[in-house]
Amino acid sequence: LQGKIDGHTMIVTDSFALPIPAGMDRGAAHVNPGQEAMEYMVQYTELIKDVGKRENVVGWYHSHPGYGCWLSGIDVSTQRTQQQFNDPFIAIVVDPVRSIGAGKVEIGAFRTFPEGYTNNSQAS
Repeated sequence: LQGKIDGHTMIVTDSFALPIPAGMDRGAAHVNPGQEAMEYMVQYTELIKDVGKRENVVGWYHSHPGYGCWLSGIDVSTQRTQQQFNDPFIAIVVDPVRSIGAGKVEIGAFRTFPEGYTNNSQAS
């Protein structure tokens, strides 16, 4: 996802696909962005700046067809790493199958807590 930050608002203006092959795990397709995808993202970011686009990479998106909108363990790890190096950064998950069935887009936007985070504001 490309966009910009305006105060506390993330504005997504465009998207681009990464070259990530899908795999199979327990009957469900899964993807794991490897080194090639990360290198592609860096090259793409440099190229868009060369042609005058001022947007930055502000997040990533993927789908969970028929499974709902949530972050898997791999997704959480990917998101946490991206936030560590590119914060602010957002993960968007879309479920096209449930969207068609419900007649409205099923979409979720996620961020992760840093490694070792504890919520000290909760009452004991």
